[in-house]
Amino acid sequence: MFYVLSVALILTGCLVFYKLLLQNETFFPLNRYVLLVCLVLSFSLPLIPVPAQFSFRKASVEVPLTINAPMAPAVDVPQEKSTLKATANTENKDKGSFFKDISILKLVLWAYWLGVIVFAINFVFQLCVLLYRAYSRPVIIDGRFRIVELAGNQAPCSFANNIFINPEKYDWDTYNQIILHEKIHIQQGHSYDILIAELALVFQWFNPFAWMYRRAMEDNLEFLTDNELLASSNIEPASYQMSLVKVSAPHFPASLTTNYNQSILKKRLVMMNAKKSNVNSTWKYLFIVPLFLVFIAFLNEPIAYGKNSPKVKKNEKFQLMENDGTWFATINGDKVNIRFESDEDGKNNNSQSFSLAELKNLPRVGEGTFSVIRDAGTMNFTGKFDNNTGMGTYKFSPNADFTNFLTKEGITNIKTKDNLVFFMINAKRSYVAGIRALGYEGISKDNLIPLVALNVSPEYIKSLKAAGLTNVTLGELIPLKALNVDADFIKDIKASGFTKITADKMITLKSQGITGEYLKNAKSADEESRAMTAQTNPVKANPGKNPHKNTKEDSDEDEKLNNLITRKVMNITPDYAKSFSAQGLKVSEDNLIAMKSLGVTADYYAGFSAQGLKVSDDNLIAMKSLNVTPEYFASFKTAGLPDLTADQIISLKSLSVAATDFSEFKKLGFKNLNVDDILSAKATGTSPVFVASMKKKGHNYNAIEDYIKMKVLSLD
Repeated sequence: MFYVLSVALILTGCLVFYKLLLQNETFFPLNRYVLLVCLVLSFSLPLIPVPAQFSFRKASVEVPLTINAPMAPAVDVPQEKSTLKATANTENKDKGSFFKDISILKLVLWAYWLGVIVFAINFVFQLCVLLYRAYSRPVIIDGRFRIVELAGNQAPCSFANNIFINPEKYDWDTYNQIILHEKIHIQQGHSYDILIAELALVFQWFNPFAWMYRRAMEDNLEFLTDNELLASSNIEPASYQMSLVKVSAPHFPASLTTNYNQSILKKRLVMMNAKKSNVNSTWKYLFIVPLFLVFIAFLNEPIAYGKNSPKVKKNEKFQLMENDGTWFATINGDKVNIRFESDEDGKNNNSQSFSLAELKNLPRVGEGTFSVIRDAGTMNFTGKFDNNTGMGTYKFSPNADFTNFLTKEGITNIKTKDNLVFFMINAKRSYVAGIRALGYEGISKDNLIPLVALNVSPEYIKSLKAAGLTNVTLGELIPLKALNVDADFIKDIKASGFTKITADKMITLKSQGITGEYLKNAKSADEESRAMTAQTNPVKANPGKNPHKNTKEDSDEDEKLNNLITRKVMNITPDYAKSFSAQGLKVSEDNLIAMKSLGVTADYYAGFSAQGLKVSDDNLIAMKSLNVTPEYFASFKTAGLPDLTADQIISLKSLSVAATDFSEFKKLGFKNLNVDDILSAKATGTSPVFVASMKKKGHNYNAIEDYIKMKVLSLD
């Protein structure tokens, strides 16, 4: 449910972003892709774990499956509160009505999945109806298009390569305009946008903003199609708008289609007459990046452990035994390995190792009784041994005095089954007293079980504190021990120069395999990089003393450590950083991470530098994200634009301007073309084809600005 609600929240945020900033912009193709990308990211982003330093959520700690503690079964432990869930036989459950066991969360889940099933069936039904109509009614084949003839008073629509229309309802001009309109829908694959939006609704049926998002996608597709049709044909806007009014009908087609309908007629007419957006307003689209970063920081699961850390899956809980059942044992040296089974099919079983000295009166040959006595209770065995193997039955009797002791110590909510767990992990009064003596108050059952199971001894805690890791909580001790963070590791990290490290950071460092040696090498590489930069820019390399250094020392160290952790996670090696500084490019810490994530290499930078283009690290990030290649830059030099800047190249690529566009304009007689002219022409749809058509009609101008004005006026 958290994932479903996260998707709903991100989708709502994207809708608000679109409504506030982009809805009134006339960059319809760009809006289409923004809406699609936001929809896909809404479903995929919550699934991506992020480094712990970038998340506001606490990392869920998963401990190793094999716990190196004497007489300790494997357990699954969360960081702050570990919840031990027992899988018990139904005959031992609390008696009560069926509805007493059904939580509100379960009811909500059932209702959600019922809705998913209903809307999925509706989706499939609509798809089947459309396919049936497409291949059961009379059809006219027009190239790749299939014009399916409808009957009755239904609005025209299209789906896949099918155009549904009743030709008897319209005059020839209106019919022709409808067909052209629907062909654009088909050519640009708008049906797939609608299908994706409908699939999203299957899983977000409860979210009213998801329905609004789908409507926004459909509206933009209609705006886009209207704009394309008027720009690429000789249809008069007034005639086309009148046709829209004629075609609008109250009988709407299936929601999977792109169609004419009355509900957005007014919007379409307004957008056709709206003033075209200025290219300078494209800055609004950049706000989607911080929006997604905020969602990631608040919603995404942080990575607390590296991929080399053995983990327990969340569904691999320690299975509790019953208080009585069957046992099978093997004697191996001074150890007795006993497998306990508490059901007939043997599925509910658990193995444990006891020392031979613990088993009182163990019969090595023949039948007999023996027992294991611990603080939590007594396990009595009855059975038969034949040399080193044996079998029989067992019965556990809890120690009421131990339960009372725990209650007095503030460890409450102890259930019947918990006593057996305390017995199996060998929880002792002395251990609880030792933990309390170190100043830890408020020990809970959920803390005690993993602490004992992992053998988090008072001596271990003291060693961590002596190494400088003070103020460690019980919740932090569990993952520290699970990852084998010891005093030597802490001292090694501190020796690298990072002296103010918390337990949380130690957990992250250990899980990512970051050692003191790695930190030393990384710092050394940074110093070398700054030294190389100092040769070309002494001011930047030696900024002077910071008067607030002491007050900022802790935060600076923490920020530096976070950057080094991120480098390790993303495999940013010292050689990678040096490869840029060796070519004289100063790259900031944040940009180095961004460049690595985009796959920016020193060779990529050299490709531009070799052609004389000055590029900053910020430029490189923008250029790589837009897939600007050195060949793309060279094509403009060849076409006659040799003095382009990195910012101009980025602007050209963002509007998909090709060097051939510049060449085509030059062929039309424009001699003094500059980058701004090309950008303005592209933003307004003033293509070489448009200019050529205007020249044929007698509009001969020397400046391209005049044709841009003509294009804008024709769109108005």
